[in-house]
Amino acid sequence: MAAASPIVPGLGAGRWEECRNGLGIARLLVSERRPEPLVATACRMAVESACRTALEQAGMTWSGDVDSALDRLRIHRVAVDEAPTPRSMLLAAEETVALIAAWLRRQEPSRTWGF
Repeated sequence: MAAASPIVPGLGAGRWEECRNGLGIARLLVSERRPEPLVATACRMAVESACRTALEQAGMTWSGDVDSALDRLRIHRVAVDEAPTPRSMLLAAEETVALIAAWLRRQEPSRTWGF
């Protein structure tokens, strides 16, 4: 008899939706030329939700720190430019979420993990 997989299909769907919503909000804020702090918050929330989804899929606990979560998942965070702009923050968040989505697709290939 094979060992049970720690991956539970469908787990994390709500958190992934939060990630998608966060990126959508960040995109809207950038297109409306809203202040950098608003974009930064939306981007941070999107990446955090993506990390929490992946940790949940892996059966790991959330420590409250995105960088720690990415290290535990062995995912490289995409860095923001030295002088970040709202657009560069959004691009970095999208690229980081794309890496997390690729990790999730390897864990649960039946889902698209789109964002």
